[in-house]
Amino acid sequence: MDAADRSSKLADNFLYMLEFVVDDLLITRPNFCAPEEYPTCTEITFRSIFLNIRDRENGTCVSPCSPKTGKCVLFNLDTPLTDEDVMHIHVYKKRTESCKFLLGLTELPMKPIFDRVKQQFDSINTNWEENVMTHVSRLPRIRGPCKKTNNCDCYERNKARLESWCPTSEITKRMLPLFNLCKMQTGNIVLLLRLVCNGPSVVSSFPVVSIPKCKDPCCSSCCRCTETWPAPCSSTIDPCDPCKSVITKKK
Repeated sequence: MDAADRSSKLADNFLYMLEFVVDDLLITRPNFCAPEEYPTCTEITFRSIFLNIRDRENGTCVSPCSPKTGKCVLFNLDTPLTDEDVMHIHVYKKRTESCKFLLGLTELPMKPIFDRVKQQFDSINTNWEENVMTHVSRLPRIRGPCKKTNNCDCYERNKARLESWCPTSEITKRMLPLFNLCKMQTGNIVLLLRLVCNGPSVVSSFPVVSIPKCKDPCCSSCCRCTETWPAPCSSTIDPCDPCKSVITKKK
């Protein structure tokens, strides 16, 4: 396998994140078979991704002061995108998965959005594929000839972050028409969509807070160490065995 094949494999394994917010929903042709008390749910399906965003009403009147609910999902693409890859959006009056009434459906082409975010990633992270493969090829091996590293690499800006890359994103706001299965428009949905391209991996740091703790054999629970623990030498408590008292010598 040559370098081009390895580069394309890395690109296909990109990690993406999609964020969804239903900003507005207007139904002009209601489904009279749908019970009004059922909550309105928006189901979003893209390849193997499935999200269910419940409406703010929860079976009651919509309050404009109520916070909107959004969801996000992290995934990778098993195969390259084509023009046939679309996001399916279904709006239901839904009680359960087996009891829901369609209010409208629509589709959103996704390949142009992915192409733009991927192009931005390649422009910001210069030669990221070449740098990754160069790093892997220079790894020292237990069995093999010694390889000399190039000290000038430390002064090259594009090789400063081999473990993580700068993610790119695009925010899209779309008003999409909703249709029923009779090809009649039933309303409109305003969808806020944010696509994030994280590259081949996501690396981040986190603090490790270490709280010293000690076990008191006389107690069943753990307690935090204090300045008086372990006991000083002049104490009548044996530091090696706190449950036993030290036999003090008579003067």
